[in-house]
Amino acid sequence: MERRAGRPQGRPRGSTEQANALAEFLLGLTGGTTLRELAGRYHVSKTLWGEYRSGEKIIPLELLRRLVRDRTPDERTRRTRLETAERLHAAALATTPQPSTALTEPPPASPASVEPIGPAAGGVPVGRRRRRPLLFIGVAGIVVLAVLVALAGWEPPSAPGVPASGVVTAPPLSGAGVFSVGPGGRGVFRWDGGEEWTKIGDAAKRLWAGPAGLFATGMDDRLYVYGGSPGVWSPISEPGADFAVAGPRLHRLAADRQSVHVWDGQGASWTWIGAPATRLYGGTRGLFAVAPGTGWIWFYRDRPGHWDFAGTEGASFAVTGQGLYGLTPDRGAVNRWTEGEPPASRRRWVHAAGPAGELYGGAEGLFSTDPPGVRLRVLPEPGPGAWQDIGPAGAETRVGGRAVYVLARDRSRILRWTRDTGAWQRIGGPAQTLAVWEDPDGQAEPHRAG
Repeated sequence: MERRAGRPQGRPRGSTEQANALAEFLLGLTGGTTLRELAGRYHVSKTLWGEYRSGEKIIPLELLRRLVRDRTPDERTRRTRLETAERLHAAALATTPQPSTALTEPPPASPASVEPIGPAAGGVPVGRRRRRPLLFIGVAGIVVLAVLVALAGWEPPSAPGVPASGVVTAPPLSGAGVFSVGPGGRGVFRWDGGEEWTKIGDAAKRLWAGPAGLFATGMDDRLYVYGGSPGVWSPISEPGADFAVAGPRLHRLAADRQSVHVWDGQGASWTWIGAPATRLYGGTRGLFAVAPGTGWIWFYRDRPGHWDFAGTEGASFAVTGQGLYGLTPDRGAVNRWTEGEPPASRRRWVHAAGPAGELYGGAEGLFSTDPPGVRLRVLPEPGPGAWQDIGPAGAETRVGGRAVYVLARDRSRILRWTRDTGAWQRIGGPAQTLAVWEDPDGQAEPHRAG
């Protein structure tokens, strides 16, 4: 087949013979297709496609399989090519330097010598902080992992909406936004003020919102980004175990929980920043991850592989505009991490509030259920202090920049509470789940349609 006009690919430049063999196979598979055409069809940049075809980066296996299926109409030949593709991919991965599987090097002290999140002698809760770089193997300090979901011709029943064409980016959210998924996952909606909601997607399971944008897991469990207009959604990630928006960045915990990545902001390109973890917590103050085994929580220093030890095991954590809060394992007290604050001693946790069942945080502050999980409370600012009861707890609680939102236990109503009025307002429902982003420095009320 005659190759179309475009820059010649040249010889493979992978770090191993196996990587070059995979690149040759890929080049043969995509021969006659330009980088621009590949980027438009599979929603990943031309730069990455060039690196995949040169062997400088290993193409994600899911994308490789998709290419084989797309370009091999004969079933028997397709099976043979898939076997070859998987063999070459496994060999390339086995011989190419990869990041290690440790989230971070554990503190050299034994767990008994690290003071837990909880009351210390004299009633002052403390924790001890240790900083260690995350270890990984590689020639450079940053390993970029591009994980692609190549879904051409996607249809609404299995995704939140219709993917946009070209390389995908996320329009940032500003001002305020309340989003919900309808019962059974049917429909994604945005609150326009009052009791009016606008449908912006067809189907979803969960939502994440923040200054980085609006994201949803589709019925196929892959992650999609909202393009800013109703019905415009695009795939950016394979299924993950957890996602978190921290400031202007979206983060992902891999499905096998062995690695943490940050979205590069376009297509399905992600950069490895650490591994493994069991859960992610994100907010305006940054990203935190819970390590497996110990349950200790770590703070990401915005540099791949660099995490600070924040505290030992907690029953629950929440990130607010003031920082990280932790609920002691016995749920008997809530403490606040005072990273970067005086005094200069090693104490890093201070008492914030009494017993709680679950914590919820956001720019508006810290909220919790009572120990039985029946009532919702708010922590008056500035803390520490006593919890203030504000009403019944719900199935879900989301904290925005100026209000807290609760999905009733039977999921029939969405309710909004503000400190200014101290009253609850019904804004919608029923719903399956919620997501909220309110810029505390932005507009005073949510966007209204029209």
